[in-house]
This record gives sequence, structure tokens and C-alpha cells, in this order.
Amino acid sequence: MLDFDYPNHYAGLIRSVDWEIELPAQWSEFFSETGIVSGLTPERRGKQRRIVRMRGLMSIDRPLPAIERRKRFFGVYTKDFSKDACGVVTPFQLYPEEMVRLVLPTFWLDLRVVRCQRETKACFDTGFELLHRHDPDRSAFISGGNFLKV
Repeated sequence: MLDFDYPNHYAGLIRSVDWEIELPAQWSEFFSETGIVSGLTPERRGKQRRIVRMRGLMSIDRPLPAIERRKRFFGVYTKDFSKDACGVVTPFQLYPEEMVRLVLPTFWLDLRVVRCQRETKACFDTGFELLHRHDPDRSAFISGGNFLKV
């Protein structure tokens, strides 16, 4: 366990994942935006949100029973983080109450979907509740005893 190279394993998966997200034309500055999210809709999240844009890996750990999901990683873009929630752009629709993991370069998270809004046919603005933050280790990439693939 001590010899597992989390950063290199993460980087290899990031390079091999298919980036299926199609950002809307009006989001042309998506990756250059920084700062604090303005409180235009404060009822959505009570905590201050900081814009953090990066690529990440996501897998669906507990889908809704009626929805068939493959156990695999897919590419996502982070939007913003607060103390107990985050916004992420996904390539397809997720449903409230689905449980996912978000793997990032220096940590990984267990999250619950709370909302999902379609922006384009392959771009969904998805809000998550933070369930648990984990330090980087090999378990970020394992589900059901097997390493997840892309």
C-alpha cells in the first residue's frame, strides 16, 4: 500500500479518459475564471463558494436502483467548492440521491447528487453534497475489490 503512486496513477487515468463534455459557447472563459461565486442565488447554497476549475475523475458508486450504470471512471470538470458542497460539470445526467466519488490530484471525495441541470446535450451542471473527504490513497481507484477503468 505504501508504494502506490497516487499522482501518477491519477495522471495516467486523466490522459486516457474520453473527454465527452461539450461546454456551451457562452462558457468560453470557463477554465480562466477564478474567485468567489457571486450570491445571485443564495438559497441554493448557504456557504461561500470558491471557483476551482480543474479536470477530475468521477465514478458512480451507488446509482438509483432503476438506472443501469457501468462501474467506470469518466471525465468531469470542477466548478466550485464550499465547505460542504461542490459544483461539477458532467457529460451526462445524474440523479438526486445517486452517490459518486470524485477523484482529484490531491484528494478524493464521496458525494451525493442534489441537483442536475442540462446545459448542452453533453454538459450537465451538477450540484453535490459533500459526504466525506479522503486523503490520496489507492482506495480512490478501487470499487468492489477491483481497480476501476475508464
